Amino acid sequence: MAIFLNIRLAASLIVALASSFGGSPQAPPQHARVELLSRQASVKPNSDLQLGVHFILEKGWHIYWINPGDSGQPPSFNWKLPLGFSAGEIQWPRPERLQPSKELLDYGYDNEVLLPLTIHAPSAIGGRAAEFAADAKWITCREVCIPEHADLHLSLPVGATTSLDQQHSQLFAKTDRLIPQPLPRGWNASATSGKDDFVLTIRAGQPITQADFFPLDPGQIDNAAPQKLQQTSHGAKIALKKSDLLIKPITALRGVLVIPGGPAYRIEAHVRQPIQ
Repeated sequence: MAIFLNIRLAASLIVALASSFGGSPQAPPQHARVELLSRQASVKPNSDLQLGVHFILEKGWHIYWINPGDSGQPPSFNWKLPLGFSAGEIQWPRPERLQPSKELLDYGYDNEVLLPLTIHAPSAIGGRAAEFAADAKWITCREVCIPEHADLHLSLPVGATTSLDQQHSQLFAKTDRLIPQPLPRGWNASATSGKDDFVLTIRAGQPITQADFFPLDPGQIDNAAPQKLQQTSHGAKIALKKSDLLIKPITALRGVLVIPGGPAYRIEAHVRQPIQ
C-alpha cells in the first residue's frame, strides 16, 4: 500500500515514512521514470567509466539533494557490481530551492536530474559483458510525499577500447556543468558567528551581486530565512540566519555557492567565533 504524507509534517515523520521501503514488494514508480545510464558504450579493463541514475520527474513533483533541507530524504542506492569493480561517491549537481510553505524550505530537483558516479574496472574482467545493478530508493514529493523504489540494471560489452555512448554523452556533459567546482584560484571564503546569524564572506577579486548558499550540513542555518547579500568591492557578504536546532558552536560552514548564470562552487569556510 502506498503511503502518503503531507509535506508540512515534521522531518521525523518523513524518516518514519522512509522505513516503509522495506518489507513488502514495491509497486512501479508513480511519479518518476528512473534509468541507469552509462557515459561510455563499453567497459575497458583497468579504466574508469561513468554511470548515472537518471530521474525524469512528473510535472510538479521533486526529489531531494544530499541535504534535503527542512523535510524529505535524498535518494539512496545499493550497488551490485561485477567482481573486482568498485564504485565512487555520487556527485550531486547543484540543487534548487523548493519552498512548500513560508516556514519550510527544501533543497532538491524537479523536471529531471542525472546523479553520476565513477566506476573503476579491474585489469581482468570475466565474460564478454559487465552487468551492473542498483537498488534505488527515493522520496517523490509535491503536496504529499511518496516513497518509491526501482531495481535498475545495465549491461555493457567488454572491449580493449571504449568510446562515448552517443545517445547519453550529452546528458553527462550537461550534468558536468552543474557539479560544484572548487573555488577558483585567488578566491577564499570565511565566516563569522554572530548572536543570531553567520556572515559568510566571499573574496573573489570582483563584486558579486547575486549568490545563493546551499548548506551541506543540516541544522546549521534557517533554510527558509532570506539570505541577505551585501555586495563588496572584492566579492560579497551573505548573512545566514542560524537554525533554532543549532545548540553548539560550529567550526566550519560547508556547502555550495551558486552564482546565477555562472558555475557552482564548493565552500568550506572556517567560522570565527565572537570574542567573549
